[in-house]
Amino acid sequence: LDKLMADFASSATQLIADVDCTAAGKSLCETVGVKGYPSIKWGDPADLQDYQGGRTYDDLKKFADENLKPMCSPKNFDLCDDDKKAEIKKFQ
Repeated sequence: LDKLMADFASSATQLIADVDCTAAGKSLCETVGVKGYPSIKWGDPADLQDYQGGRTYDDLKKFADENLKPMCSPKNFDLCDDDKKAEIKKFQ
């Protein structure tokens, strides 16, 4: 995981991090639904999903390269299709 975190350390849109759920990170882990260790979560910070793929560096790197990228959101409005743009505009 350290190598993967280093690979993405300079990214403005991707974060690879580890959290100690038995110490200072316990409340964060409870909030995002970590129930067992080790757990890997990914996605929108408001709706993290369980990662189900392989655990080797190559598996994780491939997954991160393909999936950890900016997504449609109010902050990344240009990445949204017309339906999502209309939905977001309703709440602005």
